[in-house]
Amino acid sequence: MSVAVVSSVADDASRQSFVRDLYGVQMAILVDQARWAWRGTTWCHLVTDTHLDDLHEFAGGLGCRRVGFQGDHYDIDVDTRHIAIERGAQVCDSRELVRRLKGAGLRLRPSAFDKWELDYRIDGPIDDSAWGTLRDQHPHIGRIDDVEERARGFHRNANGCFVLRRNGSEAVVVHGHGDFDITIEEPSMGLFARRDLRGDWAIESITPAPSSSE
Repeated sequence: MSVAVVSSVADDASRQSFVRDLYGVQMAILVDQARWAWRGTTWCHLVTDTHLDDLHEFAGGLGCRRVGFQGDHYDIDVDTRHIAIERGAQVCDSRELVRRLKGAGLRLRPSAFDKWELDYRIDGPIDDSAWGTLRDQHPHIGRIDDVEERARGFHRNANGCFVLRRNGSEAVVVHGHGDFDITIEEPSMGLFARRDLRGDWAIESITPAPSSSE
């Protein structure tokens, strides 16, 4: 689904801000206060009380990595939060956010979500030889070339790569910084390419492809 993101805060007091898709269907995207300190900044939760597919699409537009989804929310930093609000996210306190999640049947206890675990990582540039080895060990990353021809050779501009695993699933994330105008959203294939607000980009290949709740 292609989404046109607009801000519709006509009545700030009532907090009725929505993101509207091309067909006029409303989806509420919520953020709470950024008050969790980590990595030199503060963080908050980004959630929806409608459909998780809506959340994934909105988060993708902010450059959030798909592997960053935590069962019922994404963590975003304070700068990304400002952009989310500009794009129509509704601000509420943490109690209200949890209440809305529970009311939608989307609240998930942290212990119930199967988290990704780091298998290994490669720090620094990835030359053609290292890329060939990576593709041999994780063939699904090669599907990127089939989906987006412009992605061929992207690894030469990467700053590193890491491989994650969880309960029979695997994710390969190649990341870098700078010029990168490729966007890939292929949930059914588990392929994603995004660039965040700081110019950091990532190409993710997840197999098997995750469901909306994973």
